[in-house]
Amino acid sequence: MELVSLVTGVLVTSFAVCIFKNKEDVLEECDMDNEVFSSGRLLTLSCQTCRKLKRHREIQEDLFECTKCGRQIDVR
Repeated sequence: MELVSLVTGVLVTSFAVCIFKNKEDVLEECDMDNEVFSSGRLLTLSCQTCRKLKRHREIQEDLFECTKCGRQIDVR
């Protein structure tokens, strides 16, 4: 019975560590977006390289750069 409790405790602890570790990564990504926001306008556009909706920072007027991969999109 003690062995079952020990194994259950180890599994619960490992799941908790994995869950909280992923939340810290998301918080760091949000902090990066806040820094980008101060340097230019941000839009959510479909990135052709990432193939998902991603945040894009405005470099010049109507020229945006993906914050993840760096691909530039001209929307003129």
